[in-house]
Amino acid sequence: MRFVICYDISDPKVWRKVYKILKSYGIRTQYSVFETSISEETVRKIIEDCEKVIDKNDKIFAFKVKDYKNIIRIGGEDLLKKNVF
Repeated sequence: MRFVICYDISDPKVWRKVYKILKSYGIRTQYSVFETSISEETVRKIIEDCEKVIDKNDKIFAFKVKDYKNIIRIGGEDLLKKNVF
């Protein structure tokens, strides 16, 4: 399945930890946004791992994208050319 995972984290040290978790599962498409093709079970594991490092005011969102062709993307053509998505 395809997911978009995004986060809002205020502490740069915590941000780096979450970034390191996510970069092993997907492609960073924006500063705090990743796109990935993984199972729902893997998304749950990612969320559990992130919960261990984030603060109570931090936020992480995972959105399931049923048909990735419905994503409207402007820019990032280099990622599309690499067949990442």
